[in-house]
Amino acid sequence: MFKKFIEENINVYEFVSNKTYNLDQSSVTRYPFISGSTDDTLSRNYNFARINFYLSGSDYSQNSKRYNSYPTAGNRLNKDKMFFDKFYISGSVLSVPQHEFGDKIKPGTFTLTDNSTATQIKIIDDLNGNLYAPTATHSQSVSSLSSSANYVGNIFYELGVFTITETGSFDGTNNYSDVTSGNYNVNYKGVHEISTHEYVCTALPNELNQTQNITIFKPGGAGKLKNHLTGSLFPTYVTEVGLFDDDENLIGIAKLSKPIPKSRKIPMRFFVRMDY
Repeated sequence: MFKKFIEENINVYEFVSNKTYNLDQSSVTRYPFISGSTDDTLSRNYNFARINFYLSGSDYSQNSKRYNSYPTAGNRLNKDKMFFDKFYISGSVLSVPQHEFGDKIKPGTFTLTDNSTATQIKIIDDLNGNLYAPTATHSQSVSSLSSSANYVGNIFYELGVFTITETGSFDGTNNYSDVTSGNYNVNYKGVHEISTHEYVCTALPNELNQTQNITIFKPGGAGKLKNHLTGSLFPTYVTEVGLFDDDENLIGIAKLSKPIPKSRKIPMRFFVRMDY
């Protein structure tokens, strides 16, 4: 009842889909950090952020040139257009679970809205991994709100991680260091890379004509067919197609919407598609 696939029977298609997510603070994990804090957690969080996102090769290259390309998440992801000069002694690292974004957060779709203060604070990304506040009234550069002088943190799209590192004021009253400490929402599109495997299952007229339905046997009949099923023209119906690995372990079942008579005259093809 088994038939081996050949290479021409297997096709692979890949496509990308985008899904919109809208999360509140309960779905986002926040890691506030302070360098040199007597609170071990705050101090460890600072070291984590520095080493994984903001550590520059120049910090170590004075002792050894092999550190010139230190592979932090920060300097390997779009490093030519990301700004890292505002990593101060305090800030926050925030993480979204992978099941809430897929393969990555789509650049240009991220918005954080903090409504915990009298003034709504809105932060968006600039497509290049930088975060800035388009409605800020206190800006270090009046020429362009999205300039390097005005960015307030970073987003690492592939990791589902974003940081708030600016310690200055949003409007003269509310500071960026307070953003995400209360109620807030994040909205973005998640990118899902889907791989579809199509298996073309062919049954020739002289193949797979026996049924595996145990109800065709007589009760206690030691494998004997029921009397009305012994004719040579007894039709076999296809109800499902099973996919097995090389060790004949079942790894997937495709069920038909209704049983289909197995033809003994013409080849039959069943197309089974699985998304990964």
